[in-house]
Amino acid sequence: MEKCSEKINDTMSIQDRLKQVFDALGITIYQIAKELGENPSKFYNILNGRAKPSYDTIMSLLACYPQISADYLIRGTLPVLNSPEANAIITSTEDDTLEIPFVPVRFYATFVESYADGNGMRDAEPFRVRKSIVKGHKQAVVLEISGNSMSPQLAHGAKVLAVPVNESDWEYQSGGVYAVMYRDYFVVKRIRDNELLTRKYLTLHSDNPNGGNVTVPLQDIRGLWKIVMIVEAPVE
Repeated sequence: MEKCSEKINDTMSIQDRLKQVFDALGITIYQIAKELGENPSKFYNILNGRAKPSYDTIMSLLACYPQISADYLIRGTLPVLNSPEANAIITSTEDDTLEIPFVPVRFYATFVESYADGNGMRDAEPFRVRKSIVKGHKQAVVLEISGNSMSPQLAHGAKVLAVPVNESDWEYQSGGVYAVMYRDYFVVKRIRDNELLTRKYLTLHSDNPNGGNVTVPLQDIRGLWKIVMIVEAPVE
């Protein structure tokens, strides 16, 4: 019994093994949570050591992703994945994914400059996502979040799926999170006060109390994109 106890103490924790599994699968916590119908915060708490996965969670993972080795997840016995390339990164096949334009933080200024010329997405980097994620979303793009003004929902470095809003519909947008291009700025904020119809301006709010708010006149707005989902986010 003492030998067994010593062996267990020398192995990685279940949290560490889950991190290895998620890395090997090559998919994000948000994607996993969506597949399992769970809240992403549950997995963040597990990976950060604030909680342990329940039996039901482990069984759901194994059922949803049969390539995960149960022996590794439960006992720490390699390989991580049940595949000939046991520890290789498993990615979706090209038939299951497609490339859409990606606007990283470092591309913001270039994106703003080129948008006026109608070439905003021409030189954008590609970002590969599952087809199921972009289904029904026309002209979708992936944006990288800059700063923490929208935390805790959107942390710095998170990548979100956004779809353009037709200019004729700007005045009806309210309550959601949007990427707004105005003058030479490109920001991601929440629209709470939409007074484009009555007073010809939008008030953009930060979810983080320290992020501040900004009022934008209609004539300064150049583009509007609705944030529809998070496709990748850093573990905090």
